[in-house]
Amino acid sequence: MHTTNGAPACCDANADTPPLHLIFVPFLSRSHFGPVTAMAAEADACHRGGRTAATIVTTRHFAAMAPASVPVRVAQFGFPGGHNDFSLLPGEVSAAAFFAAVEEALAPALGAAVRGLLREGGSTATVTVVSDAVLHWAPRVARECGVLHVTFHTIGAFAAAAMVAIHGHLHLREAMPDPFGVDEGFPLHVKLRGVQVNEEALVHLPLFRAAEAESFAVVFNSFAALEADFAEYYRSLDGSPKKVFLVGPARAAVSKLSKGIAADGVDRDPILQWLDGQPAGSVLYACFGSTCGMGASQLTELAAGLRASGWPFLWVIPTTAAEVTEQEERASSHGMVVAGRWAPQADILAHRAVGGFLSHCGWNSILDAISAGVPLATWPLRAEQFLNEVFLVDVLRVGVRVREAAGNAAMEAVVPAEAVARAVGRLMGDDDAAARRARVDELGVAARTAVSDGGSSCGDWAELINQLKALQLTSSRDRRTDAVTRD
Repeated sequence: MHTTNGAPACCDANADTPPLHLIFVPFLSRSHFGPVTAMAAEADACHRGGRTAATIVTTRHFAAMAPASVPVRVAQFGFPGGHNDFSLLPGEVSAAAFFAAVEEALAPALGAAVRGLLREGGSTATVTVVSDAVLHWAPRVARECGVLHVTFHTIGAFAAAAMVAIHGHLHLREAMPDPFGVDEGFPLHVKLRGVQVNEEALVHLPLFRAAEAESFAVVFNSFAALEADFAEYYRSLDGSPKKVFLVGPARAAVSKLSKGIAADGVDRDPILQWLDGQPAGSVLYACFGSTCGMGASQLTELAAGLRASGWPFLWVIPTTAAEVTEQEERASSHGMVVAGRWAPQADILAHRAVGGFLSHCGWNSILDAISAGVPLATWPLRAEQFLNEVFLVDVLRVGVRVREAAGNAAMEAVVPAEAVARAVGRLMGDDDAAARRARVDELGVAARTAVSDGGSSCGDWAELINQLKALQLTSSRDRRTDAVTRD
């Protein structure tokens, strides 16, 4: 990881040079879109200081979710069945076909956006593409347009580094012990069980890594106190001089955090109003992302386990399916259940009443919890979430495993209500609960410090912008010199 001592404020360095225009291209999935566009909003906020300007290239569906302050170039996108969001794609629909449709729509739109900004800016224009790591074609588009590219990872550095380390040994998987140790050069001695190696997260890794090799730099939505060692390991894997920058967590989300009760108002969410009436640290927040991914039988056991735990809970479910409606009615007397609508997760976790988070271990949710100083009960469902669980439980020691309470049941097995209740009880009130809270509180302070002026993430962002501007200004001068020579 690249670090700076006495890091400058995020928007105050080299303000006398022409602004660098960053074109952000998020993947068409809600969990990817949020962190990428949060950085776009941060970049655009620096425009008044003369440092950077931002544009987002996306589809009409996602343009409605973009930060209001950032200009959006809308690409025409059509997919059979009207599917717009990868995270909501039904299981029977081809993921490969969706990825291909994304490239067909966004690649030409990105190229047009870059060329348009270069024309508008003339010989002094400085443009860089910042794209989601899974958009493997974006570095090629940037190269063809003659501009630099930055890869943005929406997962953590631990998971990314572990996946690369594991992938090199997949051909030996049948002969490997269970559990097995990650690569000897890994920053910490970590052991994984075979069921935690989810091949869904590894199948396209060589393609993504090859594309990333064309990037000027790699960015993670993380911060130095959390993952500096793993970011440095990731950087060192291919032996290249490429820098890795940690620029998270999203500044806008962290700035809202407060352990106090916000002032009442007509727009205050009913969820927060309900939390206002609960004792400090007493509520378990349960949410499994924008797509829950659980069947009816598991939802039934989860509802029963939440009730049996004896702790008040707030359960957010991203669907209004009939089986969920029944659970909502049965669970309501023990807590608050919110089905089928958006919930202000960062504000929920920041509320003084919330003492624990039952989570699927998505990286955005992890950052929200850590930033708010809330420990987690881990229940990964897919992809790199299983590695995130290892990070939370074994490395940071701020979480407890739900499946461990179920005797390390197979990943596809239904976790019974009794195991859910035991895991919640451990998280909220066992002998180690106070120590977990102390550790995650410390990380929460570090997260907020990282994105403050002079913090590590702010410094990394400023240094990345400085380097991009310096390189592209040199390139602009070379272009002007070539033009004079030709004349």
